[in-house]
Formats: sequence, C-alpha cells, structure tokens
Amino acid sequence: MLTMKKHLPILLWTVLCLIASPAVKAQTYTPVPVQVSQEKVRLNGKVYYSHPVLDRQTLFGIAKAYGVTVDDLYAANPGLKETGLKKDTIILVPTASGQQEAATSEAPSRETQPQAPTFIQHTVMWYEDIEDIAAQYGVTPQEIMDLNGMRSKKVTKRQVLKIPVKGTGAQLAQVQDKAAPVREETKPVDPPVIPKIADPVIADPDITSPTDFTPVTVDKIRVEKAKAKEVLPPDLPELADPVIADPEVTDPGQLVPIEVDPMTVDPAKALETEGTEEPAEGIFDWFKGRGTVEMALVLPFNSIGSTSETNMDFYAGVLLALRDLEAEGIKGTLNVYDLQAGAPSGLELAKNDFILGPISTNDLTSILETTGGKVPIVSPLDQRAASLANSYRGFIQAPSALDNQYTELAAWIAADTKRGDKVILLSEKTPGGANAAATGIRNALIDQGVSFETLSLTQAEGRSSSHLSAMMGKTGTSRVIVASEREAFVVDAIRNISNLRGQGYNAVMYALSKVRTFDTVDGMLMHQDNLHIVSAYYIDYDNPKVKAFASAFRALYKAEPSQFAFQGYDTARYFATMVAKYGNQWTKALLREEGQGLHTDFHFEQTAYGAYRNTAIRRIVYNKDFTTELAR
Repeated sequence: MLTMKKHLPILLWTVLCLIASPAVKAQTYTPVPVQVSQEKVRLNGKVYYSHPVLDRQTLFGIAKAYGVTVDDLYAANPGLKETGLKKDTIILVPTASGQQEAATSEAPSRETQPQAPTFIQHTVMWYEDIEDIAAQYGVTPQEIMDLNGMRSKKVTKRQVLKIPVKGTGAQLAQVQDKAAPVREETKPVDPPVIPKIADPVIADPDITSPTDFTPVTVDKIRVEKAKAKEVLPPDLPELADPVIADPEVTDPGQLVPIEVDPMTVDPAKALETEGTEEPAEGIFDWFKGRGTVEMALVLPFNSIGSTSETNMDFYAGVLLALRDLEAEGIKGTLNVYDLQAGAPSGLELAKNDFILGPISTNDLTSILETTGGKVPIVSPLDQRAASLANSYRGFIQAPSALDNQYTELAAWIAADTKRGDKVILLSEKTPGGANAAATGIRNALIDQGVSFETLSLTQAEGRSSSHLSAMMGKTGTSRVIVASEREAFVVDAIRNISNLRGQGYNAVMYALSKVRTFDTVDGMLMHQDNLHIVSAYYIDYDNPKVKAFASAFRALYKAEPSQFAFQGYDTARYFATMVAKYGNQWTKALLREEGQGLHTDFHFEQTAYGAYRNTAIRRIVYNKDFTTELAR
C-alpha cells in the first residue's frame, strides 16, 4: 500500500501528459476528396459521368460530390450493392436531372459540386462544314470560331471542335443527344433527280446559231413498263472527254480539271480478245471479249408511292459507272425495273447479261425461280442473302458475309504476331454462353494455328481494367481482340486498353467493323489504342479516285454520295467490266479476276452449287498520329 502511494503522483503525471500530447489525440478519419470526372458516356439514351474509384473513397462521398444519392449510384451500377466499392474500378454516376429539391436541401460544397462544362467536343465528319455543325447545336459559326481560335470557317475531316454549351443536368443530356454524330455510312441525302427525256438528241448549250448545231445521238436506255408506271433514267451521253469541270468555278482560268481514272478497266484489253479463240486451260474453255454489255437493274424504287432514297442512291451510282465505262469504250445498256410495280417476266430478264438486284432474300428467291438459273443474278446489298449461294446455281453474292471478317481478322493477327507477343480474346459473358462473334473468331484463330488466351467478363466486370492487366505482359505486345458487338462493352474495353497503355503495357486492339458505327466511342482513344478493324466496306476520302467520284456525283445530282451510291458504282462497274472482257464465259473468270473498288473489293469463291460468294475484306488501321489507313 505504501508502494502504491509512493508511485501515485508519477502515474497521475504520466496520464496528464498523455492526454495533453498531440501525438496521441483521438485520430479522426478524413475521406479522400472526390474530384468530379469530366468524362461522360451515353447508355440507353442516358448520360452518365464515368468515375474512377480511388483508394478510401466512399459511396457517400462520391454521391455528395456529384449531387446524387447513394441509391442513384446503386441504380446506375447493377451489382454494386452486393460487391461494394472497389479501388481502380469505374462506376457510372447519373447526371443531375429532376433533383432540384434534393440539390436545394443539401447542396454539395463549392469545391466538389460538378460544374456544367462550357463546351463539348465534336469530331468533324467528311460531309460537314461549320454552318452544318453550328445549326446542329443551335449556336452560331462565329461562336464556334471564337471558342476554337479559328481565323476562317474552314474545317477538316476528323478535326475536333469545341462547341459552346450552356446548362446542366437534363439540358446537358439533351445537347449531348443532339451531339451524337450522324453516322457517316447512313446520312440521308436527297435522291438524284431523274428527268423524263422524250427526245434522245442532246443539244450543245454553247451553240447559238442553228447552222452550227450538230446533234449528238445516244442510245435510249430500254425501260420496262409495269402497271402503267414508268421509271425513266436519264440517257447516257457519249462522252469524248472524261474530264469533269467544277460547277463552282466561274473563271475558266481558275479551272483545274478532275480526271476520272479507270478503276479496273483497260479498254484496249477489253477488246483484245475480239474474234480470237484460245485452247482450253484449266476451267476456261475460251473467252470472247466484247465492248458491250446489257444488264438489268431490279429494285423496289416504290415509284407508285414515296421514292426509296437508298435504292435511288444505288441507281445513281450505277449510272455513273456506265457513263465512265462508255467514256472508256465499253458501251452499256441498262434495263430498269421497279419491283414495287410488278416483277418482270423471265423472258424479259433472259435478254440481259446479268441482273443486278433485288435486295431482300425473298425477292431474290422469286427472281431466281423466275429465271431458272439462265441469267446470273447479283445480290447487291444484303449480307444475309449469302445463304442462297448454297441453293441456287447462277447466284452471285456481292456483299462479303460476316464470317469472312472472322477469317480475315485471324489471318491478320497470325501475320502480325511475333515471338513474345500475347493474343487475348476478350468477350462478354452472356446467359446463352459465348456470342457468335467470339465463337467465330475463336474457330478462325484455331484454323490459323494462333495461340491465344480467352477472357470472358460481365458488363460490370468489363468496366475495370484489372482483369485484363492480369493477363497482359509488359514484354512483347498484347494483341487484344474485342469479340463483342455491344456498344457499352466495347466502349469500356477501348478505355481500359488506353489506360493500360498509359501504365506501360504495349497493347494493340483488334475489332469487327460494327465498332465504327458506335456513337459513344471516343475517336481519340481508337487512335491511341492503334485500333485494327476488318470491314467489308470502307471509303478512303483521301483517295484521288474517291474524290473524283464524289465531285462527279455532286455535279450531276447536286447531292452528297452515300455509301449506297458507292456500292452501286463499284458493283455495276466490276460486273459490267467482266462481261465486256470475257463475254459469255465471264462468270468462270470470277475465280481469277479480283476487283478493287472505291467502297468495296471483289474476291470470289465458288460453292458446291455453282454459285459465287465474295470473300474480300478490307483492313483498316487507326494510327497514333490520328490518320486512318487502308492497310489492305
């Protein structure tokens, strides 16, 4: 007891020191400040912030920073309530809309409240000018010029412009919905005007004296009358000079003519076999070339009601192809039939060298039954019609089917992969198992003998880069194939690969053509990921031949050529050239005569039924210098 009393003052003094010492004060937990993300994505028509989760951040802190509730975060991120918040994952935060009462009662602090952006970004499409862009967003061209420091109204393809924006929440969502770019491949254009010409004599407008006038007579295009309705295309004049003058140039001294270069046709070679015979070689008996071709165009123009713009664009491209071929010495006759007004008879169709159209599988089947295989029929637009190649002789499928993309993608990766590289097949988990794209690419990789690893993730798992980084190595190149056609999954994959590249991983992304149609994909990230895409169609607007075609189309039709105009031109030109060059044996030559068009290519294989399928696929590379290259 005496010992306790002796030491009591010392104990009391020690306790007082501990209480007063700042080093042992009760520590308070300070959450990590939440910085509002400026990156947004659009899913199912709604706009969300894309927020990367940092260490020690909480759901309450994130919700408070963005001005939403924790329940809002749970609703935007299915599964979050069960799994909880995880470091280095990305969650979606709904933009504030319809929550004015909540914002009034509990407003976030000035430092953390999401501020409405003063601008959004717009990537210039090839057909847009600054007036179009300004009208799309409800601003003036001068406002765009001032914000971007521009001295002139000139804009270039793929240029990224800042567009001034006012408002927050629902207003911002409305503006961003407007901002969804019009898909380059499907922008509607005015159909070409097809005049009815009663007299096939063309007068020269520069001749004022009747004595100086010499009429130029051209062959009338034969047109089938159906149900008292007549579709009359314009006559194709004989062009001595394939030079197209710019209609906007008024001073002749400023005129720079645009030469329309032949795409695949050499007129001299087209006629060099005239009257000659060759001994049989392989599948060829002999070819008797000729400088003429007669073809039928069978499409549902719907001339009785409203006009189909898609089919009229295709038709306009066909007319330009025949005009260019005639200038090169190949004379074409086009018989046009409006399927909406009634199908032509088999006897009428039999006089043609080939039939271009119809589009749908049902309409093609009907025409195939009508002709009985006596006339080659070309399916011009629908990839799904490829199944007819396994049932009908004389059928030719021009659009390359989706399975050819799988094969080409695997061959591309097999050629690119080097020792030390890693190939990863990234796909999305679905209730029914692997999706068709993942299965098709997997089988194609096996056929090519490519070693690869598979990674299948749910949409929620795909938002994080941790699963992918665990499979990738920092030595060699990781070649990641995104085998999904769901926009949200692909957008997350592109962002994750870009983030991993920033962390030192050397990665290259491969994907199917549908990626190019997604509205919410960041074009800059596609270049940063060095994206490799396979596609049946691609238009290189830097190609001089493409520029010449576009100029000619604008001059003749006062409209912008759509992808269907390009397809009509390529298809008509290739097959008409084959007829002119090889005569009645032209279908056999399909197996050896490849064609390169403005929009698509042609490389045919024959089926067991004697039909032909186009297998050509283009390779497109998004380079890091923000150029896009047609690799093959």
